Amino acid sequence: MDCTVITGAGSGIGRACALRLSETGAPVALLDVAGAAETRGEVEARGGEAVEFTVDVTDDDAIREVLDRLPGNPRTLVNAAGIIVRKTLLECSLEEWRRVLDVNLTGYFVLLRNIVPRMADAGGGSIVQVASIAGHTGYGFSSYTASKGGVLALTRQLAAELAGKGIRINSVSPGVVESGLNRDTLGNELIRSATVDNIPLGRLGRPDDIARVVAFLAGPASEFVTGADLVADGGMISTIHWGAAGGELHSFHSKEQ
Repeated sequence: MDCTVITGAGSGIGRACALRLSETGAPVALLDVAGAAETRGEVEARGGEAVEFTVDVTDDDAIREVLDRLPGNPRTLVNAAGIIVRKTLLECSLEEWRRVLDVNLTGYFVLLRNIVPRMADAGGGSIVQVASIAGHTGYGFSSYTASKGGVLALTRQLAAELAGKGIRINSVSPGVVESGLNRDTLGNELIRSATVDNIPLGRLGRPDDIARVVAFLAGPASEFVTGADLVADGGMISTIHWGAAGGELHSFHSKEQ
């Protein structure tokens, strides 16, 4: 029997991925430091099969033990665990920097190095890593931006490295999603309004918006896709945001030659 492994499955995008991927019929293994039991309950309420593990993705020994207890061969991995520290370079302490990089990048590495041999032995599989538009453009928080840029680079590096093992690896870069990670900032009406104003499609992302992209990249519909990143941000980084000057810019026609 095959199974799907999802980190950060206790909330937000990870939980949405668990609910979406459980629809394939394969059991889902839910990894998180908290909340995985609630996700398991939701999966089972929808008729899916799930097991949960309370584990820190940065703990190599603990992750190895978890993977030894999976309910089947790991054929899909979704690396979605993540944290954020909303501080600029000079505000961020060394401890904070290391913790963000540990969870958002080293945690992915820990899962990869432990699951790839198992996946290869099972005949191959698909890996999807949750990056961010922060990996494509400055996002205001140096540690988070650096970690997500690392996810993009690692994904590209591993595409050719893992192809011979029958393993595809891609990433998705969410924009601003209404989830626990952004609950603090989106609770500020000024920030919330400015964010929506900067999204051409006119709304915030939802966790399932990203889960649907993950399901595509993980599944057979993308069997010739590897080393790619799919941005799902409502168009946020597709354009320069001129604000109030935008209307003037696009309606201005100089008569002078």
